[in-house]
Amino acid sequence: FRPAVIRDNPRLYLSLAALGVYCMSQQVYMPYLIIYIQRFLGITDYTLLLAGVLIVSSVLSVLAGRPIDRFGKLRCLVPAGILGFAGLVLMYFARGQWFVLAAGIVMLGGGMVISACCNGLIRDYTPAGKAGLFQGIRIVFQVLLPMVTGPYIGVAVIGATGMTYEELGVVKQVPTAEIFLASAAVLVLLAAPVYFLRKQVRRGAAV
Repeated sequence: FRPAVIRDNPRLYLSLAALGVYCMSQQVYMPYLIIYIQRFLGITDYTLLLAGVLIVSSVLSVLAGRPIDRFGKLRCLVPAGILGFAGLVLMYFARGQWFVLAAGIVMLGGGMVISACCNGLIRDYTPAGKAGLFQGIRIVFQVLLPMVTGPYIGVAVIGATGMTYEELGVVKQVPTAEIFLASAAVLVLLAAPVYFLRKQVRRGAAV
């Protein structure tokens, strides 16, 4: 976190910032996802639904490896971000199981590609021989900062809806579809580090 280190490695820290934005966006809805499916959508048997989303999204993210290698991580990050954003918006409208399945695949598939691109960029821009020194910094951006921001955005959105349920005598808030719109709004912030990272790359290529 020394300013001199950040100044010497702008591409690395912009890549970390991009990963941090994606993870923060994910944490807006992820802690409340199962409760949302049960209490808001009324889908009690969600095992096959989640399994389908995870399996298909994982396969799509693996298949995306070849285009990422061909066109570059930074170039693929933009369409992946658009896909993830579209999936979050679709999740806002999704109600039936098949619609939720399709929207979830788009949302999570796009997100996995975003994560792959960001982590690949971080690997590329980590100074040679110093990967271990920067692993703790990566965890700060990937875990610490998103988990102390994203869930609080989610709970603020949930609290504003006024929907509740009772469990073991305790009244709790029902997560509503607005958490996906909030997550999409956070994901838009990904444009900032990607824009400046592309400027850095173009500047380096021109030198």
